[in-house]
This record gives sequence, C-alpha cells and structure tokens, in this order.
Amino acid sequence: MMKRERFSILLDTGAVIAHLRDLAGAAELLAGFAQEGSLATSAVTVVEIWQGAKEREVERTRLFFSGVKVIPLDEGLAEASGQLARAMREKGHTVGLADTIVAATAKCLDVPVLTTNKKHFDCVPGLRVYDFREELSQKSRLPGRG
Repeated sequence: MMKRERFSILLDTGAVIAHLRDLAGAAELLAGFAQEGSLATSAVTVVEIWQGAKEREVERTRLFFSGVKVIPLDEGLAEASGQLARAMREKGHTVGLADTIVAATAKCLDVPVLTTNKKHFDCVPGLRVYDFREELSQKSRLPGRG
C-alpha cells in the first residue's frame, strides 16, 4: 500500500496546528522526531488544516507541508479505515471519520500518532498515541538532550 519510507511519527491536526501557531517548544519537538525518521501526516489532516487556515497562514502552511510526507487516502487505506471504524463501533466506541483515518494510517505505517487530543485515539487497540503536551515536557525528545 505505501512504500517503505522510515517514519518516526504521524502528526494529527492538533499537532500541526500547535507547530504552525508557534506553541513554545513545538518546533524543537518535531525536530527531535525528525531525527528519528521522516514526519508524516494524513491527507485528512491536510484537509482539516486548509479548511481552517487564514490568508496570512497560507505561505507558512504550504512550507510546512512541503517538509512532511502526506500519506494519501488510497483504496487500501480507505478499507483499513472502514474496517477499523466498524470494529470500534462493535465495541461501543464511536470515533470520528477523520480520527479513524488518522488512526488507520498510523497503524498501517506502524508509527505512533502525535496529538493534542489523546482521548480521541485512546480506544483504538494497538495504536501508540503520544500526547503533544506530555512530549513537550519530556526533554529526552528534544534534539541534543537525549
């Protein structure tokens, strides 16, 4: 389904927003993950970011996405997302469509999701979830400190 590039993390929408809005330590955190492998994001995250982008943010947003691998929603990933949504629903969990696609993408890439909304992903079995704020507080993730 996806070529075997080495990714360190999948960024969800909240993580991208935190970086684009210059949350203290965000650039350093992402740089730390980039030392471990390429940064990736889902095409769904790209849609969510662009729907909320202000005109003054357009250039910075394009620049950010030029340095991140955007994982397209192809037929295989669409099927994996639908199966994940069905399995979660059968267990009594309702996960939004965008978060389901992000979770399925991370599972297919076998990487954790970096999010500002950990509770959106906690019920997904086998998914490693990193909370953005918790990661910021762990100095070991910052370049040159771990």
